[in-house]
Amino acid sequence: MATLNQYDKTNSKSPPGHGHIVCHLSSSTTRPSFSTFRASYPIKLLTPKVHSPYLAAAYIITYGGGMVSGDSVFLSVEIHPNVNLMLLTQGSTKIYKQRPGKMFVNNNNILQNGEGLKISEGTRQKLNSFIHKNALLLQLPDPTTCFRDADFTQRQVFTLQDVTSSVIILDWFTCGRMSRGERWDFFKYDSGIDLILSDKLIFRDVVLLKNDNQNHILKRRLEPYECYATLVLYGPKVIPLINFIIEEFNKIVIGKIDKMHELVWSASILNEKQSIINGVVVKVAGITTELVRNFLVKFALKDLKDIIGENLFERAL
Repeated sequence: MATLNQYDKTNSKSPPGHGHIVCHLSSSTTRPSFSTFRASYPIKLLTPKVHSPYLAAAYIITYGGGMVSGDSVFLSVEIHPNVNLMLLTQGSTKIYKQRPGKMFVNNNNILQNGEGLKISEGTRQKLNSFIHKNALLLQLPDPTTCFRDADFTQRQVFTLQDVTSSVIILDWFTCGRMSRGERWDFFKYDSGIDLILSDKLIFRDVVLLKNDNQNHILKRRLEPYECYATLVLYGPKVIPLINFIIEEFNKIVIGKIDKMHELVWSASILNEKQSIINGVVVKVAGITTELVRNFLVKFALKDLKDIIGENLFERAL
């Protein structure tokens, strides 16, 4: 299968809005290194010092702490065998309001005859990742926060080379700028995840929320919860976490309730074959972002520190 060699690795520049990460491990060391690590506006990449063996980390940062209407970002990531790579952000990713009008395309050049101009299509982001044998990708961003009238579309594709590849995917979002009284006031939130094993699609999830500003449909359907999360774990390196989540969920007695809980969650087994559980999908909703964060840090992912170390675990979420 072809890997994600999207760009010429000898070229130090990426097209506007593009980033490329390739992380590998040489045979003589336990410290991974980046053979390719570059990005261009509106994103930049930073790598912190990591002391755990076989582990590397990268921060994906947007200038100004958010993405504006018309921004389009594409990031490709390739993780070579035996590497554990963690992708993080610094604070929530803010999606600013949609501003209809003309935008620059074709590398920000306007042609005199008007070609290259189009109407803004909101804010778009795509991640393509390829995880080699015995490698692990930990995609653990902070939540996405869409401002009033924001229009956000995101697609994330995770390709596992074979059954020895592993992944943790966290995709979560809040109701908006609560400090400004905004709750579910964005125009559209459209986020999709594809998980591919070799050439087979084994999981697809799409969250599509589109607002009707006159009738406030989203508020009525989503309240009282202010934060929603999807957590996907798959592969041999995260089997202890998968088994723990499934065991805890099986203890829950499902029945009629008198009032809404402050936090609710569910777990579904992913790609079970011959009674062997390979993955799990967790859905979470909480009345505050902090409740969902605590669920992830203190419960669902609490044993992650055994893989990435205590120091980086404290910075992860």
